[in-house]
Amino acid sequence: MTDIERLIAIEEIKKLKSRYFYCLDYKDWARWKSDVLAPDIRFEVPEAQAEPLVGVDQFIRWTALNAANQISTHHGHMPDIEILSGTTATGIWAMEDILRLPEREPSPGGYTYLHGFGHYHETYTKGPQGWRIQTVRLTRLHVERVVTQIG
Repeated sequence: MTDIERLIAIEEIKKLKSRYFYCLDYKDWARWKSDVLAPDIRFEVPEAQAEPLVGVDQFIRWTALNAANQISTHHGHMPDIEILSGTTATGIWAMEDILRLPEREPSPGGYTYLHGFGHYHETYTKGPQGWRIQTVRLTRLHVERVVTQIG
């Protein structure tokens, strides 16, 4: 792989992650499935799940359920992307997310506001349709939550 091919692959992966955040915030699950995620994606958030989610349909179902009533803003910063081959890569993204829910409809964890800071640890695979996210491990270093008591 030439230096130019490596730089093009890195830019393609940056655009892929941009689509990931955009589709998540706008709840565009169809585009997430067709243009962003690998069919056998593995997703884990240790603070929020007992077991990793495996498969695009399971991941989208879980995300759609948990994001149904929320307004979210996700930001990815300072990507550290390593191209391993013409079809595989890894990346770490510093992240910040803000999740807002209606006071009368808090999250399963009871919060109506969450502001998180951490990192996405990912792998990518390239097929006929281009780069796709293969694995995601989201770790948060700090979380600010507002828990609303309904009653």
